[in-house]
Amino acid sequence: MKLLQLCLVFGLIGFAAVATAAERPNFVFILADDLGFGDLKCYGHPYARTPNLDKLAEQGTRFTQFYVTGVTCCPSRTGFMTGKFPATFKDYPSSHGFGMQITVTELLKQAGYRTGHFGKWHIGPTPKPGTYGIDSINTADEFRSKKKGDERGRDAHIFDDAIGFIEKNKDGPFYVNVWGHVSHFPVNPPQTLVDKFKDVTVKDSDFSEFMQVKFARVRKEGGDLDDGMRRYLADVTSLDEGVGRLLRKLDELGLSQNTIVVFSSDHGAGLGELPKKVVDSAESEKTKRMQQEWNMMGYAGEFRGGKHGMYEGGVRVPFLIRWPGHVPEKTVNTSCVISAIDWLPTLCGITGAKIDAKDFDGEDVSSVWLGKDRERTKPLFWKTNNVRSEIAIRDGNWKLHDPNRKKGDIELYNLVSDPAESINLATKNPALVQQLQAKIEKWNATLPKEYSKADDSD
Repeated sequence: MKLLQLCLVFGLIGFAAVATAAERPNFVFILADDLGFGDLKCYGHPYARTPNLDKLAEQGTRFTQFYVTGVTCCPSRTGFMTGKFPATFKDYPSSHGFGMQITVTELLKQAGYRTGHFGKWHIGPTPKPGTYGIDSINTADEFRSKKKGDERGRDAHIFDDAIGFIEKNKDGPFYVNVWGHVSHFPVNPPQTLVDKFKDVTVKDSDFSEFMQVKFARVRKEGGDLDDGMRRYLADVTSLDEGVGRLLRKLDELGLSQNTIVVFSSDHGAGLGELPKKVVDSAESEKTKRMQQEWNMMGYAGEFRGGKHGMYEGGVRVPFLIRWPGHVPEKTVNTSCVISAIDWLPTLCGITGAKIDAKDFDGEDVSSVWLGKDRERTKPLFWKTNNVRSEIAIRDGNWKLHDPNRKKGDIELYNLVSDPAESINLATKNPALVQQLQAKIEKWNATLPKEYSKADDSD
């Protein structure tokens, strides 16, 4: 049996004696792809029109210090699914799965939940019913090949299938992943959605200094910045409209009160830079790709960096949660640091599924979701599946970037006074640097000494 299953069975017997299925909440987990911290109106985008997600934020709590575990798709999803830092896996999960590590869906399945997954997969080679305890699966490749030309946008059929799963399992309890493609490359929304933003003209001063680099690149390459922004906004709007349809279905079925709805992104926005294989490609293909890259207008707000990087713009993302009567409404939590690594232990804490906390890297932050203010007890780490990878740690208010075996300087930032990570305080705080490096070295010593080849074509 997989890790924890024996102790889980006995734990669930005790839980079943005190809670019925009707008392356990349903879970709807909506995960965007490459959506930046500042891409929603409720997170400060000057032009975005995201009324449904803004309403979700208004009806629940919006967190401003939520972190993912990876800088690309597979590592980030690994953290959500397993409660383990992705660098702990020797074999890259995208190609090999999670091995003997139990997942949140297996734990909830054994707790009596019906489980579903619709949309992007990227967490193993076998996306079929039964994998990781998931009853119903329909993955992204099927949507791309079978569902083309939908004027509602590229994720519409993912929401259709998730809604169908909810209708079928309305008597609950259920858990469903709704993992879309928006706003991953290529950004090519239906023209009908683009036309809704024909009045948008980009004003540089409406955005932070880090966005100016992206603007300058598009202009240098001869791109139409206004058109690129309109297309990006249209893509995000299609996501928002899908969320709206799902939320209305929960209302229609009378499930909203007992359903925890969470919205987040797998990591920060793509930086919109052409990869080498495109730069070296035939001119016609390069031009086509450049035109698509010009639409990658994801916004990290005040933060530096984006996808593929460990600066805040790459790992700090939106996190909205609604559970009427439990999660505080009309609330913005700016003080509590929470992470995707906490997803599994937190859901187990809410549902009563028994686990041994020592087997997981995250912590149960259900009290934070429910409105309590408390400090994080475990630091957060970032490292790719490469022994030479740079490593970053957030501990308290401090973030340290260690080049590890790569060239570069130690970087230390106080994220309270300098969330943009613009002032390196490493030379002024040698004792703190040494303390944080010791924590990194201790953690790094527990990781695999070699990794299988990663295939993260995300």
